[in-house]
Amino acid sequence: MENNIPIFPLSSITFPGGYMPLRIFETRYLDMVKNCVKNNSGFGISLTKSNEGFYSIGTYCKIADWEQMQDGLLGITVRGKCRFQILNHNVQPDNLITANVVEMDEPNFKDIPKELMPYSDFLKNILEQYPKFYHDDAPKYFTESGWVGSRLAEILPMPLNEKQNLLETEDYLVRLYRIKDYIDSKKTI
Repeated sequence: MENNIPIFPLSSITFPGGYMPLRIFETRYLDMVKNCVKNNSGFGISLTKSNEGFYSIGTYCKIADWEQMQDGLLGITVRGKCRFQILNHNVQPDNLITANVVEMDEPNFKDIPKELMPYSDFLKNILEQYPKFYHDDAPKYFTESGWVGSRLAEILPMPLNEKQNLLETEDYLVRLYRIKDYIDSKKTI
């Protein structure tokens, strides 16, 4: 990942390893996508804050696919590569935000403990019933706590600030236990 990247503030969130479809229509983001494709580079997605601005921890993404949509807009699918922290940012004349960032280390992979396997099965059922939630050809790691927790955090209708807290969580098992608590509180399993 490069140190200075464009930032795309959104009211949604993706995690490393996740896929997100986006519709691009603003000139600044069309130019950003063109530059990313041309230079085989990516951009950062940061969750917008409810009042103003965006969070300093986000996900660096690369374009996995693109298409011209029927409505004339550009449709892209991005894949989350790694988390980053913004050190500082500026706004270019075209209002595109660029930021100096540092890549955040990912926690060590951990297998899902036996007591959390029902949540992996829950995710598996969701993806079988609603395959649009995850890219068709992408690998699936139903025994790995980081992958399962990330996919559940992307899919579940949790408040965005809770999803951001999960993105910032440095331990995959802690992340998965927080998701377990959320699911249990909703009685969805």
